Amino acid sequence: MDSRRLWGVVWVLWAGLALASPAQDLLDEVSRLLGDYYGGFSQVRLQELKQKYQGELEKVCAQEVSCPSNKAYPILQALVAEYGDRHTRYFTPEDYAEIQRRLAGSSSSRPQLGVQLQVVSGLEGLLVVEVSAHTPAEEAGLRRGDRILAINGEALPQAEGERIEFVRERVALGAPLKLTVQRAQQRLELEVLPRIISLRQLPTLSLRPDRVAVLRIPSFSGYQQVGPRIHELVRQAQAAGAQAMVIDLRNNGGGVLSECLVGAGAFVKETYRRLQDNLRASEQGFKEGYYYLRFGGRERPQYEVQAAYWTGPVVVLVNERTASCAEYFTFDLQEGRQAPVIGQPTAGVGNTATVFLRLSDGSGLQITTSRAQRKDGSFYPERVTPTLNLSDDWYALAEGRDLLLEKAVELLMSADIGLERE
Repeated sequence: MDSRRLWGVVWVLWAGLALASPAQDLLDEVSRLLGDYYGGFSQVRLQELKQKYQGELEKVCAQEVSCPSNKAYPILQALVAEYGDRHTRYFTPEDYAEIQRRLAGSSSSRPQLGVQLQVVSGLEGLLVVEVSAHTPAEEAGLRRGDRILAINGEALPQAEGERIEFVRERVALGAPLKLTVQRAQQRLELEVLPRIISLRQLPTLSLRPDRVAVLRIPSFSGYQQVGPRIHELVRQAQAAGAQAMVIDLRNNGGGVLSECLVGAGAFVKETYRRLQDNLRASEQGFKEGYYYLRFGGRERPQYEVQAAYWTGPVVVLVNERTASCAEYFTFDLQEGRQAPVIGQPTAGVGNTATVFLRLSDGSGLQITTSRAQRKDGSFYPERVTPTLNLSDDWYALAEGRDLLLEKAVELLMSADIGLERE
């Protein structure tokens, strides 16, 4: 054999071996799973994307004998982002582990307070926009609308981008903290002990003096827990004499499909979704007190609920972070009983279903597997369009006023149902 030809054969073999690496294996794995599972509305061509990002991977791995998986992470995030599908995402191992903990409702990986904090331009400190039940924050007396100004006498940084990390670092130590808090016009000192907490966020109910019940649903994660809990709270509202209800789905990022279908069944007689993937269709829903799956025309009950049914007026609150299953829930109330919806257009993943897949290196994929249809076969729109388009006013919240909630109560008052004004 000609020596030049031999060297050509050897070089091709060497080049092929050089591309065999953890990073390359991960790119191949992601591409295969997208090809096997993706069933959404995106029209991107996977082979073209694979070819494009194969070149990017070869560039970043050019100096590596065996290119590690983490070199592929930004490349995979960019590849998956080209689908333009917010239900299809790539997660690094750390992010995937965290999202799995949240979906499973397991414990946090570090001490936490149990709050969601918001930077508001022009406002000192951090605004508390959510306080989870049964957490150190709730036990210490923190409320939605409070502002954390200082920790152990040390003021939060002036730079807005540094404030969240400032709080996170001190909370993660797990030591007792003294919080300086601004509540409207009142300055408070609250003591709190961060600890490992459950990440499960179940619905809660509060009853106002005007007999309006406020049902807060922060998440639909927790199979066979969130849906039944909503029915239980509806019964509590009825027993307490509530005459109207506000359902707050702001910042609810979704969860398990069964739970939004079961939960919405406390407000409409029946809920239903047909999920069409690349190969077949499945159906699921809630009726007559049980959640069911249906394949090939055969209905299979999954679990029963001690069902309640709310017949009074109801208003739903949403925002741009209301997503996925929470959008499904809102569609059911909006279409099933013409419930008014107040807030902002939602996230835009209300017409698909998704799965999470763990990859060989511990990173993960969320992939849209199917499109959601009504009984008549029509597809749902991407997002919920509110009846009344309003944005959260963080400045008003810092002064103790939740303007969206106020507007919802005002709308219920105008329905002439005999509510007592505060």
